[in-house]
Amino acid sequence: MKYKITFLCFMFYLITNCGSSDSNDDSVESNFEIELFYAETVSIDELVEVTIVGNEGFREVKASLDDSFDNSSGTLFFEPETTHVRYFTFDKLGINTLYIKAYNEVGIASVKELNVNVVRGNAVKINAVEIVSFSGIDDTWDEEFAETDINRLADVVFLIQKSQAFFSDGEYNFNRDWFRSEVLENQGNLTWDLSEEELYAGYGFPLNFLAADMDEEGQVGDLMLGSYYNYIGFSEIEGAQPETFTFSFPDIDLEFIITVEWPD
Repeated sequence: MKYKITFLCFMFYLITNCGSSDSNDDSVESNFEIELFYAETVSIDELVEVTIVGNEGFREVKASLDDSFDNSSGTLFFEPETTHVRYFTFDKLGINTLYIKAYNEVGIASVKELNVNVVRGNAVKINAVEIVSFSGIDDTWDEEFAETDINRLADVVFLIQKSQAFFSDGEYNFNRDWFRSEVLENQGNLTWDLSEEELYAGYGFPLNFLAADMDEEGQVGDLMLGSYYNYIGFSEIEGAQPETFTFSFPDIDLEFIITVEWPD
């Protein structure tokens, strides 16, 4: 009986102390909130300044494309901040949404939704791409096929990369894979109709163009001969707005034509 009473007392001690500990945690109250200040209407690829203001200091800020913050970018501060400025760019017309989360000094979070209306501005719309030539065009890329077999030709895919500012310090801070084309088997006609893709690039904005041979097994042949930075852009030429731009990279025997649409 003595042991039973002692055990019950011990359990009562644990329960009451755990309860008091929880109540202490619950007693930590905070009205921590952040507010976001930014231009609500922006143009394609325009650098957008977002000012994050807290009603008390915060030690960490995150940005995410969704409210789960599973794939987010963040910044930690050595000293608590009450105001912090970050930069973003957007390239999809209409309402674009981001989520900003900040943590105060005791780890309490405040989340705010950022919504910007993205308009075209002076952006050019890409309507078509035609690859005219590349090193090894019409040669054998799949050696298991005979030289008379069309299947030996390259299955061509291209990739356009675009710089982006996402939670940056005011710079377009990295290249991201912006658009990947469908694969044209056995070279096809090497022309892609992109008029339904809604691909907009700011006036003069630099894009990086890459192309490859992509087999069904996922094996890739490099049509760029190791050249990774092949920058292009679209600007008026002597005051004219051409419908097509021809880009040539003689060192890798690459030439392609891009058809564009200018804003009204």
